[in-house]
Amino acid sequence: MAEKDTILFGKYQLVRILGQGRSGTVYLAFHKELEEYRAIKRVPKSAACYEQFRKEALLLKRLRHPGIPLVYDLEEDAQYSYLIEEFLEGDSVYDLAAKRGPLNQDEAVAYGIQICGLVHYLHSAEDIPILYLDLQPGNLLVCHGQVKLLDFDHSDTLTDANAASARYGTPGFFAPEQASDGCLGVRTDVYQIGAVLFYLLTGRPQTRGSADEIPGKIGTVIRRCLNPDPAMRYASAREVGEALEQLRSNTECAGQLQSPSLTIALVGARPGAGVTHLAVGLCAYLNGAGCPALYEECNRSNDVRSMAAHLKVQADSYGIYTIFGLPMKPRYGEAVRLKACSYPVVVRDYGAERETFEADGGPERFTAVWRICGGKWWDRFPMGEKAAPNEFFLYNHALPGAVRQEPGPQRKVRSYRTPEFADPFHPGSEGDSFYERITGSFWKPAGQKKGGAAWDIFRKRKSGQPGSRGSRA
Repeated sequence: MAEKDTILFGKYQLVRILGQGRSGTVYLAFHKELEEYRAIKRVPKSAACYEQFRKEALLLKRLRHPGIPLVYDLEEDAQYSYLIEEFLEGDSVYDLAAKRGPLNQDEAVAYGIQICGLVHYLHSAEDIPILYLDLQPGNLLVCHGQVKLLDFDHSDTLTDANAASARYGTPGFFAPEQASDGCLGVRTDVYQIGAVLFYLLTGRPQTRGSADEIPGKIGTVIRRCLNPDPAMRYASAREVGEALEQLRSNTECAGQLQSPSLTIALVGARPGAGVTHLAVGLCAYLNGAGCPALYEECNRSNDVRSMAAHLKVQADSYGIYTIFGLPMKPRYGEAVRLKACSYPVVVRDYGAERETFEADGGPERFTAVWRICGGKWWDRFPMGEKAAPNEFFLYNHALPGAVRQEPGPQRKVRSYRTPEFADPFHPGSEGDSFYERITGSFWKPAGQKKGGAAWDIFRKRKSGQPGSRGSRA
């Protein structure tokens, strides 16, 4: 099938193949009338797994959870059946680990809590628990900080799963009873939760005894999940979630994936100072360094929608466009209500709209404020009152040696000359070195020591000390 030349049922324009598996092929399709993307799973009617596919469709039709894709329709022609589902953008946990490497404990715990919530929903949605039975990195999608559960072709009710003649699973993740004639139950999925937690922390599938290398209380939780004896595991996914909540409540980075940890505002001395260029470059650097960052347009330029229209990119259900791999949120009116999502870092581009920046709370609201000046002496920011300790002055298009420390009434503020890089989506080595230097006072890549005045401000805000105000994307 030539995807781009195919229109299904008069309205679904096939775009490309998203994946292929044992049960069929999944396509990305564009709904021509509604102008929305859909995921379409196609399975041959002659396939041995065809009946399981129909069970999957009927099962998904009954489920209503924000972490599970909606089913819009079930279509068929002479050869195939088609399951029309909500298309969810994001990285699988497998891809996330491949890009960023093992996650730190705070991130793993935050994702684990969401996974437990999804699994508990399946176990409690109906009188007879629904078992997922294939919890593994490729079936978990991270969409703007929210975990989604994909591919239900192994899922079944507890009764039917135990009566099935064949069992399937992913090596490194399936429970011992799945490889034998042992009784399947909710603790089978609990085992797989432990296996996924191990993967998040190490970047590799677990083997027998490998969980012993995970130290601390998180290691204790994982080892209990992975106990070969189902009776020795947690009794439910909810219990695992409660244990993880205890870990999160005792960590300094509690809830970092539920609300932004760092919010950085960029505001220019005049239009054309290069605020958007530097804001996009900052997001590209942070995402490339393994720190998910959302670009948020807080000015009236409408640049995000213009870029999206040029590239023919559609916003997802969160109102976010993914442009050259970066999540970008355009400016929306106050009456617009979107699905909530959170990022560890949010970069706000105010352009030259200083009044909007002040109306949003000014320097006190943000972890850091970058005030962008031009390269001429008349482009300098009017200082007014003493600069806040989290403010930086960046000179764009300035000649070497032209930048001087801005004099404040009681102190000197930090000023830097920005390098020239043509493509903000790919700042290059010089751009990355610049961003690493500037962000080093409040953020460091994983494994490096954090420090500096702005980092101290960030710590106080997360711990709820005076002056703490968050920003939600």
